[in-house]
Formats: sequence, structure tokens, C-alpha cells
Amino acid sequence: MYKLSDEVALVQSVDFFTPIVDDPYQFGRIAAANAFSDLYTMGAKPLLALNIIGFPCKVGVEIISDILRGGADATREAGAVILGGHSVDDAEPKYGLAVTGVVHPGKMITSHGARPGDALILTKKIGVGIIANMAKLASGPLGGLRARGPAIAQAVHDEAVAAMMRLNRSAAEVMVSCAARACTDISGFGLLGHGLNMAAASGARLVFGYGAVPRFDGIEAHAIPGTKGGGERNYHWVKEKLTAAQGVTHEQVMALCDAQTSGGLLIAAPPERADETLRRLHEGGDAASAIVGRVEQGPPGTVAVEP
Repeated sequence: MYKLSDEVALVQSVDFFTPIVDDPYQFGRIAAANAFSDLYTMGAKPLLALNIIGFPCKVGVEIISDILRGGADATREAGAVILGGHSVDDAEPKYGLAVTGVVHPGKMITSHGARPGDALILTKKIGVGIIANMAKLASGPLGGLRARGPAIAQAVHDEAVAAMMRLNRSAAEVMVSCAARACTDISGFGLLGHGLNMAAASGARLVFGYGAVPRFDGIEAHAIPGTKGGGERNYHWVKEKLTAAQGVTHEQVMALCDAQTSGGLLIAAPPERADETLRRLHEGGDAASAIVGRVEQGPPGTVAVEP
């Protein structure tokens, strides 16, 4: 963030990654939505974007065109414009955006403001990392992984793709208008990892109720070591600062550590406005939104999971 005046601050971010879905257009939309989340989490209004793309040219320009079309459609939906960008010939496809927005310096929302008593609201289901990993494994050697649980249903996979393509625009607008104290988007560090960041920044303890967390059907059976996702790395990062109550299984903890792409917002809402915030999120189309926990005084910079 760069303060231009007492009324305007510039917010810039960049995010890009390799494909998480097979469809090029969907990949473009997801990557763009993911990039804009970094602005939405601060309550900023997106203005401009630059494409970043690496792609093996021998595959053909049609696929590149579909990726860029997906990114452009998401950018238009965000109310921003793409001014240009840069491309390179790369063996592995990559796409994303460098994004620019504006926010009032005095109204910017960060991860630092959560206070004891605040309600924690999550605006999207978790589990897209597990679902993407299982989709990749389904097209190659599965080893013993499928035996650990039923296959992820196609309808669940489609639901996860739709969630990743959805912008956090409406959720951010509700968050700002309802005077949220703190916010972070849930992406590569998982719900517990990003929750731990908020807890450390705010000098508080975040408590999550597993049963209240919105999640895609069937993910727990695959939230296990060996699926090559970010969940295992995230668990090893948070475990020293994590308390799991009796009745919370390791698979459930691992599900909360699942690395997300274009995940929802984790909002710390004043308790007196929590119900209003949730109602307005639902009215705005963020139907999965739920109160998933609370902020406590207790050991600062820690997270806990209850059944």
C-alpha cells in the first residue's frame, strides 16, 4: 500500500500460478479472481491489471487466447481494465495478474484489527486444494489413495470450480459497510495458516468450530499425508501454535490446513454486527458464508479447533 494523499492510497499486488483445472477459460477466470482477492481483503477498489503469462508456444495460441479471455471477463466483472502485460515461452503454463486498486487510508482493512469477542466469518467453502489434487490423481497412478475414501463426485468438483471463479467483490463490499475489524483471504496457507497470521498480527487467539466451517463434501477422506498438496506443509507450520480439542480428528485438522486457490474471506466482525454481516453476505450471493469461530484473549498468536 502506498499513500498518495489523505484520501487515497494505492494498493498493488501480484499473483500467478500453474493450472488448477483443465479448462483454459476457467483457469483464466480463477487466476484473475485469485489476484483480485488481495485487493478485496483490504477493502480496496480494483482499477487496473496487467497480464502475466508463461506458456509453451508449441501448444498453440488458441489455448492462450482462452486463458486471457477468462482473465479479461473476470477483470470486467471486477470493474477494472487490463492495460497490457507480458508473456514468455515457458515449458509449464502459468497465468495471473498484477493488480492495482485504491482505498481510503483511514478505511483500509488489514489482518491486524481482530479483537476478543469478534465473530469469525468465512465466505467460501474450503477443500479446493484436495479436490484439485484428487482430480489430478484420477488421471494417473492412484496408488492406495482411492482406497482411503470414495472418489470426489463430479458435481462437487464443478461446485469447487464455480466457487474459485467467483470474485470476492460482493463479500468485500459487505465487509466494509458492516465495519469489519480485520480480514484475510484464504489461499495457499489454508484456513488455519491464514487464521494464525491474523491471530499473530492481532495479538489474539482464534478459535474455529470444525462443524461450523463450510466445506466441500467428501474432502476429509482425502485430507491425508501423501496427496502432494500444501496441506501437509501448512500443518507442520501451524502445529506448534495449534490446539485441537478432544473429538477433533487429524483428518479434520488437515482439511482446515488445505491450501486454497481463490478462497473466501475470513472476516473478524464486531459481535453486535455479526448476524447482519452474515445476512447481507447471503443476500449478496455468498451463500456458503458462515460464522466459523471467534476471537479470544487467550495465548496471542495461536489457533484452536473445536468439534
